[in-house]
Amino acid sequence: MLHEGFGLVQRLRPEHLTSFITAEADLFSVWHLGIPDVGPDSWTLRVGGLVSHELTLSLGDLRGMPQTEIVSVHECAGSPLAPTVPQRRVGNVRWRGVRLRDLLDLAGVEDDARYVISTGLDHGVYDGTHHERYEKDLPLAKARDGDALVALSVNGAPLPVRRGGPLRLVVPGYYGTNSTKWLDSLTVSAHRSTGAFTTTYYMDRPEDGSGAAVPVWELAPNSCLVAPVDGAVHAGEPVEIWGWAWAGEPVSSVEVTTDGGRHWTPARVARRRGYGWQRFSCSWTPGTVGEHVLACRATTGSGATQPTTPRRNRVHQRVVFVEQARSR
Repeated sequence: MLHEGFGLVQRLRPEHLTSFITAEADLFSVWHLGIPDVGPDSWTLRVGGLVSHELTLSLGDLRGMPQTEIVSVHECAGSPLAPTVPQRRVGNVRWRGVRLRDLLDLAGVEDDARYVISTGLDHGVYDGTHHERYEKDLPLAKARDGDALVALSVNGAPLPVRRGGPLRLVVPGYYGTNSTKWLDSLTVSAHRSTGAFTTTYYMDRPEDGSGAAVPVWELAPNSCLVAPVDGAVHAGEPVEIWGWAWAGEPVSSVEVTTDGGRHWTPARVARRRGYGWQRFSCSWTPGTVGEHVLACRATTGSGATQPTTPRRNRVHQRVVFVEQARSR
């Protein structure tokens, strides 16, 4: 093992996310059970379970299949031990690989199949318990929608080991926890995984305590402020407020406040490209010197919006000090 146990390499803060595509070196890295010592030359991916015939594919086999590239937001769901704490670990990257749908079609999915269970080679201790494998699942409908990938590269380069290389699952529109790294098996099943990371962890309980827990799958609407920052705002001078918004479905509107939420102003929102994040912006001319609380909130076409209560997608705020007007 190169590392053991839970790990995190935090990269850029929201104010540094100035590019539409996030450089791989700047993207956050998270692992629960450690980074395995992998051998690409002997790597194989097994596709089994409720299929007509099992597949065992080498990296060479996968590289020889038709390749697809997607642009997708990659967001960490945060610690499953603190699911209501916002993390702002996010980036927007280009993934390339084989469509999961193509692999399932090649294996032949049986009629009673409902889920695809993915496992990686990482193992170790998390939350005081040893886990033999990291295992996740996703609905068969999502696996077959044409956008989920068995990815071999990120931003045009082979997947580094720290990013889950040489092979990982990528599920656009879902939180990163569902995109299993160091992928070595896919199992088609009639039932959900019984592993800890689908039964104990990454299951959201309603805020009021009522109702059943639901899987942490689809990205909830979220947004972050990139600009302005302290030192860049002066009274009486127009400045652009801008940032990124994203969700499992396209974001239809973003609102911005400069007074801590008393008044909200609609921002301009760019159309979504693939599953990428969407730029929003509006102009602001502050009239007074002093602290101003800026915030943004995104809403999707189905009406889902960011809450102000403690959740992983809680409204993002930033305090900006407006300085005196510059002398002309």
